[in-house]
Amino acid sequence: MSKISFNFYQYIWIFIMGCYAGYGIETLWCLIKNGCIESRKSLVLGHLSVAYGMGAVLLTIILVNFEHSQLWKVFLIAFLSGTVVEYICSWGQETFFHTVAWDYSHLPLNINGRVCLLYSLFWGILGVAWVKLMIPLFTYIFEKVNIPFAHVIICGFVAFFIFDAALSASAGIRMNQRKEGIEPRNRYEQFLDTHYDDETMHKIYANSVNADSIE
Repeated sequence: MSKISFNFYQYIWIFIMGCYAGYGIETLWCLIKNGCIESRKSLVLGHLSVAYGMGAVLLTIILVNFEHSQLWKVFLIAFLSGTVVEYICSWGQETFFHTVAWDYSHLPLNINGRVCLLYSLFWGILGVAWVKLMIPLFTYIFEKVNIPFAHVIICGFVAFFIFDAALSASAGIRMNQRKEGIEPRNRYEQFLDTHYDDETMHKIYANSVNADSIE
């Protein structure tokens, strides 16, 4: 049997689909749970949930050659890789942006509140579903769907994503500087203070809390 493989552009499409699917799932879950619609996007401009996009690409890269493997092996690989990535993402957000988007301290068998057994099990189950459902679906879509100017669209998305990520990082860093009482030192920081003040940032990242508030 020939192995399934995806090229760079197809992985970008998988990332995009994961980002928008994650954004929709998070928004719907918030509506069901809290009865309101809150921002669940990862960047200040685009309505993307980057963690979901990264997860989709990661699961595909890791599991693409395990389509015919035993389910326990797929489960274990997804369990371990998902847990490691979730821990790294949590650590990175807290370290560089001093915010926390999730905290599992109240759940049993957690590690520093960043990962826990329950959600690691979810990663394993998701991995099995990914191999059996999503990777074949991606393969079918890429074989059957022909999008005009697909490479141009992808290049445009990558350029916009890099700009959005840089702007979002700058806005997050500037927000932390304001908390420390640091005045803007140039026109760009003045721009960030005007257009991405604390109120705006809290609306964009409604699900994030300051790391210092987590006990």
